[in-house]
Amino acid sequence: MTSDSTGQQDLRTYLRILWRWKLLFLAIVVVIPLGVYLVERAKPRIYQSSTLVQLQDVTQGVGLSGGPVVSGNLAAVARLVTTTPVIDVAADILQQPPGSIAGEVSADADTNTGFITITAQDRDPARAAAVANAFAAALDRRQTEQANAVIDEQIRAVTRQLAATPRSDAGERVSLTQQIAQLHALKGSSNAGAEVIQAAVPSSTPIAPQTRRAVELALVLALLLGVGAVLLAENSDRRLRSPEDVESLTGWPLLAAIPPTAFSPSHQDPGDEEAFEMLRGALTYFNVDRQLGQVAVISPMVGDGKTTVAVGLAFATALAGKRAILVDADLRRPQVCARLGLAAESGLGAVLAGEHALEDVMLEYPLDAPGGGRLLVVPAGSAPPNPAALLGSPAMRTAMEELQGQADLVVIDSVATLAVSDSLPLLRAVSGCVAIVRMNRTSRASVRRLQKTVAAAQGTVLGVVATGSPPAAGGYAGYPYAEDGRRGRALGLLHLRGQRSGVAPDAAARNGHAAAQGSPAESSPPNQSRTDL
Repeated sequence: MTSDSTGQQDLRTYLRILWRWKLLFLAIVVVIPLGVYLVERAKPRIYQSSTLVQLQDVTQGVGLSGGPVVSGNLAAVARLVTTTPVIDVAADILQQPPGSIAGEVSADADTNTGFITITAQDRDPARAAAVANAFAAALDRRQTEQANAVIDEQIRAVTRQLAATPRSDAGERVSLTQQIAQLHALKGSSNAGAEVIQAAVPSSTPIAPQTRRAVELALVLALLLGVGAVLLAENSDRRLRSPEDVESLTGWPLLAAIPPTAFSPSHQDPGDEEAFEMLRGALTYFNVDRQLGQVAVISPMVGDGKTTVAVGLAFATALAGKRAILVDADLRRPQVCARLGLAAESGLGAVLAGEHALEDVMLEYPLDAPGGGRLLVVPAGSAPPNPAALLGSPAMRTAMEELQGQADLVVIDSVATLAVSDSLPLLRAVSGCVAIVRMNRTSRASVRRLQKTVAAAQGTVLGVVATGSPPAAGGYAGYPYAEDGRRGRALGLLHLRGQRSGVAPDAAARNGHAAAQGSPAESSPPNQSRTDL
């Protein structure tokens, strides 16, 4: 196998796993983004407005030092915006409580340009702009007050210096007087404090909630979580999903894959008989070096399709021109006669108890087979009180030897192996067993237990049949009976459509081992559904 084909196989495997858990994956991918969308839509809209201010150095041109603002201290002034003194001034400008605007404003300083950006957020775009402008005005007022305080201090210092200067020093006094005049002029200047470069205006676009971005991020997160959940679910699921899983787990050869339509009482598929023909042919092919006299059909649990496969294998053998005997060894809950519409007053249980001979309980099913095959049925009869003891008795071994001499293949429908111990004596007495595993239902643990049980009972598994799994593509539906017009009733039963073919009472009374003389009795299948699997 090339690397390309291996990659394609791996990709198909991943896609099958994803498709298997598609509901879980879709639930995560849909629910998480939808929940985020609903949460974001429920949030109120937040608008943002900003004002740009530039600080003024009120000490330039007067030879003063120690002013309230220098160009390298923008960050400190920006932090001043959110302090209580500025908030109180802004609240006074807006005529609102300070607590209502305290958390709505932030300020950032740009040392490269010397600008401070004051940003306000609010549910109302007009109020956001008003708050930003109010804080700019409050900063300007606060800076102006601090500048004026510095100038007042300088005026007082120069005034004291002027008072201490002798009147005889006219030049010094004139210089100090001019300096005082300049300080008074600077104090009343409009350039003191913070200058608004760009006032805040109401915004038409909200900054939150960012619904689209939130949903996109939620979708990406949901995809990752979905893939992780699928992988976790797949690793936690111990059910067998494909026939390949059964082969890799057990090492048993896959004899056939029986599609779900073979167990449906209403749906019909012309390829169902091909699946049972494949089972009959594969059973011979994989055991060409072994003489198959009796084959027991076993399954781990009830409902795996054991009876359906047993009846289908017996029909396929008979339709191939062979002599087949179908034995219902499920003495607890027999189903074979109910499937075939046969009426039986006694059966295998009475034979093993010594009450009847095999010839007395054996029935022949009226089969219109083109190859001249025969299908005999040994019903289970009434449920005995000790089925496990009867099936393990010498009488059972004697009966099996007698049946083997009368047929090409004896197919035994047994009870669920892991449910009760009735079938354990049969595992060593027959030529081999056909294990039934139902896809998407039978667990790996059940198959492993079945392996151990068969090995402990010294039985031989001839192969495995995957029920509930579509057969491989490329088959020839209806082959080899497509040109035979008489196959309708016989293959209709092989399809197992849920129709029971009833045998006439007088024919049933005569229907012993020697009842094959003459033409088979006509059957009329009533519209009666069978028990699924």
